[in-house]
Amino acid sequence: MSSAASTASSSFSSLKERTSLLRTYLYRYRKLVFFGLCSLVLVDLLEILPPLLLKSAVDSVMASEPYAKLIRFALSYFFIMFLQGFCRWGWRIFLIRSSMLAGRDLRGDFAEKLFGLPASFYDKNRVGELMSLANSDVESVRQFLGPGLLTFADSLFYMATVPVAMYLLSPRLAFIALLPIPLIPFLVWKLEGAIHDRYKASQDQFSELSAMAQENLNGIRIVKAYAREQTQYTRFRKLGEEYIRRNLRLSRVQSSFGPLMDFFASFGIVGLIWFGGRYVGAGVVTLGTFVAFQRYIQKMIWPMVALGFAASSYQRALASSARLKNVFRQNSNISVASDPVLPAGFVPSPRARTAGRIEIRNLSFSFPADETNRLVLKNVSLTVEPGMRAAFVGRIGSGKSALLSLIPRIYPAPAGTVFVDGVPVEAWPIDILRSQIGFVSQEVFLFSESVYENIGFALHGWDPKEKESVIHAAAFSASVANEIRGLPRGFTTLLGERGVNLSGGQKQRVSLARALAAAPPILILDDALSAVDVKTEEGILRGLRERASRNTELVAAHRISTVKEADRIFVFEQGEIVEAGTHSELILKKSGIYSQFHEEQRLKEDLESYMDALDQKLEVRGAP
Repeated sequence: MSSAASTASSSFSSLKERTSLLRTYLYRYRKLVFFGLCSLVLVDLLEILPPLLLKSAVDSVMASEPYAKLIRFALSYFFIMFLQGFCRWGWRIFLIRSSMLAGRDLRGDFAEKLFGLPASFYDKNRVGELMSLANSDVESVRQFLGPGLLTFADSLFYMATVPVAMYLLSPRLAFIALLPIPLIPFLVWKLEGAIHDRYKASQDQFSELSAMAQENLNGIRIVKAYAREQTQYTRFRKLGEEYIRRNLRLSRVQSSFGPLMDFFASFGIVGLIWFGGRYVGAGVVTLGTFVAFQRYIQKMIWPMVALGFAASSYQRALASSARLKNVFRQNSNISVASDPVLPAGFVPSPRARTAGRIEIRNLSFSFPADETNRLVLKNVSLTVEPGMRAAFVGRIGSGKSALLSLIPRIYPAPAGTVFVDGVPVEAWPIDILRSQIGFVSQEVFLFSESVYENIGFALHGWDPKEKESVIHAAAFSASVANEIRGLPRGFTTLLGERGVNLSGGQKQRVSLARALAAAPPILILDDALSAVDVKTEEGILRGLRERASRNTELVAAHRISTVKEADRIFVFEQGEIVEAGTHSELILKKSGIYSQFHEEQRLKEDLESYMDALDQKLEVRGAP
């Protein structure tokens, strides 16, 4: 293969790859696109006829032909305009509809992809950037599949048909009028690369702007608490100014298309006036032909301008599709079993419950997003029997939360290390596995819905009456029912973003009620009671143990009061289990970590009790 052929093949392959996403959604609605383009072709073919009718009418007047002939020309002109109007309506219906549907599908596919990506993806990507992709970039692709494709096809049809009509009227005048046309492809080629690069830079900056806005609005109370409003505003303004600067650079290129096209078209008009006027005087062409050429050259201005718009739209769509494909190319590291396995005797159904036995075998783990591959869990092995309460204690960063996140496969565990009822978690169908687990994270999240809808989030397809009774029972078990009833509209009270109109303890307990509502056989509490007082915590834990549908409970906590009633306590230190036993067994190991935690918290509680008693005495004595 020659060097030129190899380069051409490489360029074609590159073009196919760059346009793959555009072609996918274009092909999906190919019938609508086909009918739209057919309507557009008819419009452009009909567009050739009015100048010809005008030529005939002018020549008829100059030849003093009967007035009835002019009436026929006028009626023909009216009929052509009517057909054009109908066809224009057709391409708008078909092409714009296809772009709307393609945009809907692209946005839906993008959302589906985001929901299917693992937690490690969100550890590395900011929500604001993803929101920019879902809105601005999807819209850029949709714009090209609708108006962009329309103007591109329209300009091509014009440039393929109008010059032919001009040539048939007068080859000499056609050559003169169309002399600047070969310069247009060179101009488009030079400018479209600049548009692509500058639009991508603009969208990258918009992602930064969106990410900062989203983060600061979510954390507005922190911003206000530290009086950082002006600082954050200054940062936001700088990002906004940079976004404007990049958009202006893009606009300078985009806005040059129209004027340059008009400038080149003016050469054709100058040539027509100079040479066409002489040809009319010499009798080489008729006055009607001269008038028709003037109309045709005016019509050629539109495809030149449209070609610039289409090229700009195309480059924006390519830049956006490249950004979107970066997300579509991401693969979930949570594998789906090709041959799923379930525990013996377990039949999947909405109310099915597995026994809830947890086993960890020689587990070592590092977070996928950690490029250093630092192990947060090292050779961990343990067993939790059905119905047991297992507690996990350790300093911050000791690996407790990492271990608990592996059971519902929020992060992928190494194969053959985590088992639920004897089946490796990677062999379970992931939706069935997660339906067996109630997970309460240390990072509480509530939706901007009613309290009722938040607690009943997992109760899909339940009977409304049964659902209501279950939600109320779950709220009672989480010791939050009375406080919910005290809200302005009780269980139907709408929560602000992230449950902002609830206290920290109330949010934790509503989150706990959400996990309890579906009565899962496995309940995971990852430091889920840290914001409630000790007395409320004791009531909740007692209620969990007394539930008829007793769960296997896995509890990670820092407070000894949370774990002291557990059947088995595992103490973590730097990713390893260094102690295990009951509360009474572990406190006897005076040199052990658990015993030190217990002693530190006991001294802290004694000091707090002493200070409370001292404050009461001072109040009685009237001390300032």
